[in-house]
Formats: sequence, structure tokens, C-alpha cells
Amino acid sequence: MRYEQVFFEVTKRISSSLSTDEVLKSIVESTARAVNAKGSSLLLLSPDKKQLVHSATYGLSDWFVKKGPLSTEKGLAQALEGKPVLVLNATKDKNVQYRWHMKKEGIASILAVPVVFENEVIGMMRVFTAEPRQFSEEETGFVEGVASLGALALQKARRHEAVSNDLQQCNIDLSSLVNERKVATENLQQCNIDLSRLANERQNLFHFLSMAAHDLKAPLSAVQTYFGALLGGFTGELSTRQTDILERCSTRIAQLLELINDLLDISKIEAGQLVTEMEEVRLKTIVDGPVEMGHTLTERKGLKLEVDMPKKLPHLYVASTRLQNALTQLISNAITYTDPGGSVKLRIVNSPNAVRFEVSDTGIGIPKEELAQVFNEFFRASNVKTKGSGLGLSIVKGIIEAHGGDIWTESPCPETGKGSRFTFTIPKKGRKITKEKS
Repeated sequence: MRYEQVFFEVTKRISSSLSTDEVLKSIVESTARAVNAKGSSLLLLSPDKKQLVHSATYGLSDWFVKKGPLSTEKGLAQALEGKPVLVLNATKDKNVQYRWHMKKEGIASILAVPVVFENEVIGMMRVFTAEPRQFSEEETGFVEGVASLGALALQKARRHEAVSNDLQQCNIDLSSLVNERKVATENLQQCNIDLSRLANERQNLFHFLSMAAHDLKAPLSAVQTYFGALLGGFTGELSTRQTDILERCSTRIAQLLELINDLLDISKIEAGQLVTEMEEVRLKTIVDGPVEMGHTLTERKGLKLEVDMPKKLPHLYVASTRLQNALTQLISNAITYTDPGGSVKLRIVNSPNAVRFEVSDTGIGIPKEELAQVFNEFFRASNVKTKGSGLGLSIVKGIIEAHGGDIWTESPCPETGKGSRFTFTIPKKGRKITKEKS
């Protein structure tokens, strides 16, 4: 879970902070802490691509960082070819340029991964350990993912630097308005162009979360495909132990892909993109899918699913896929946290101003003192044992609020005294309403 947390926090820093140095320092520090390493550094290629220059470090002494130029021909050069490199004994391996310095600094092993942007290696990230250590595939993949976030931070810095320069020039031109009217008019025109570019750049910032998630999604999806081919026997028969390891890896990749999809959804919600997806649809077409899924899952688990809704449902102006996902998430959660023999209920009420959805269950419920946190990002109730990213309910809340609706939860459910009940409203014609009592 700490890896998902690091990805999310670093991505938020990239999208909000204007200080690249702060972001890069956060990246190397978060990476070292996440993998329990002595230190970490991010290095970029010099313009002539013959040396590597430190851009950010953590856990390393000034003496070690300033020991001398790092040649690309000696400094674990394989990482600059686009592949991770692990050195178990940094004090003796000939690929290490400053072996004596490594020993004095107390470094035993080094993991180096490439920093890639737009298919070009622009540097490397290195992780240092005080004891000899083999890094797992999961740890190596995590460091590679964080390195890609470093590349995004650098690209963001270049864009902001260009915008900042344009804006500064614009201010200079405007200040000459008092003395030179003609020149000021020309400068003002240029200023309007620059301000337009600035507005576009600000809009692009909203895409950084999705950019980071997309950069992580493609390689992970490829790895998942390879795992499927191996587990499917397309490359030959596997031993029981090999199958078990691959299944574990595949499960972990699936969890990371789920997190990435959640990050993409959050990015789109925060950027206001759901508005572009809205159209007038029959509510029944939205409800049918989650209900069918609910019947399948409850039957499989030995639960009872009750559906109480009007025979005629209205048309709504909504982002249908998003609203369907939100309803599916709530029904799925209710089924997951209800033991066999229990029940789950979906109730839909068509009122004059809005449609109200209620999903209740007889499951484990939510501790009273934690009710106010259920829609927070990464929140997991103390009585929940199943794994998850903790983003599902926060995404549901974002979807409902993007439609002008409200969502709240009660535990235990007022009707049964058990489990919990989630209620949300979708206003008709975009009108937001307050919470209605059932």
C-alpha cells in the first residue's frame, strides 16, 4: 500500500507545486523511504551526454555528492540503455566509478533505473543500500515508475519556465504604456497572446495526473499480458511453484492497474471532464447493469438482493457510464462486506426534484467514529480486512457531486439496525437538492 500512497502523493505534488527542486527532492526521499534504502539520487545527462549531473539527492553526504564528475561510460552505463541495473557489491564491481568512495560512504548495493521521457533516456535514478541487497521485481518496477514521474516533473518545469518568462516580458511591456503609447499598444497585443498561452498551460496542468497514470499503465498492462501468456501455457508447461509466483505477480499488477484507473478517474473528475460526457439517457439503462451484476454476485455468495424501484424511471441528463460505475461500486461494496445469509437492498425513489438511490446491507457496517472519513482518499475502515486502494468511495463522491448531487452514509442502517446505508441524489435538470429523509 505504501507504493500506491507514494505514487499518489508525488503525482499530486507534480500537479500542484511550481518548485521543481521540491518535487524532485520529494521523489528521491519518498523512493528511499518506500524501499527502506539508505539514500537515493536523480541524475540527468549533461548537454553533451558525456556526464551525469545530480539534480536531487537524499540520504547522501555532501562529500559523496561532490566527489567528482560521473562519466556515462563508467557510471552504470547500462541504465542509460533503458534497462534497470543492480550492483550487489558497489565497492568491488568494476562498473562502479567511485568504489572507494562507496565504501567510505557506507554503500553496499546500488539499483540504477533509467529516467525516460517521450521514449528518450534523459538520466537515471539510483537507490543505495547500506547492506548487500537483491531488489524484487515489485521494488524495481516501483522505482522505475517513480523515475517516470521525475521526468514528468522536469517537463512541467520547462513549461512553467517558458510561461514565466513570457509573463515577465509581458509585465515589462505593460510598464512602458505610460511613456510610449504606440509601443504600449503593440506590447499589449503581445501580452494578450502570452496570457492566452498561459491559460492553455494552466489547463494542461490538469492533465498531469492522467499523464502520470497513462505512463504507468502502458508498461504494467504489457507485463500483465505477458503473465497471462505464461499462465495460459503458451510458452510451455510451468511448475506448481512457478505458477504460484506468476499468479501472485499478476494479482499485484491487477491491483496496481486498478489504482491507476482510479487515479485517471480522479484526474478527469477534478478537471471537470464529466460535463463533456453528459447526455440525456433513460435511467433504466443505467440501473439494469449494476442490478444484473448484483444478482450474480449475491447468488454466488449466498445473499439476498432486493430491488425496490418504480416501474417507470425518468430520463436524466448524466454521464451514464460514470453514474453506472458509482452505483456498481456501492452495490459491490455492500455484497463484499456482507456475510453469507445476509441481504443487500437497492431502493430508488423518484421525487419531483431528484432521483434518490439507496444501497443498504446487513453487513459489518462502519464504526461510528469513522463515518465522517468514509469518502476520504485512501481511507480504509478499521474493521475491513479485504485489500483495496481506498479510492473507490472518494471517486463515487466525486461522480455524484459532478452531477450536482449529494451523497451520505448511515451505519447502522436505520431500517434494519444492521450494516450500513449509502444514499445519493441526482437532481433533475441539473438542480441540486438537499438530503431528503426516506
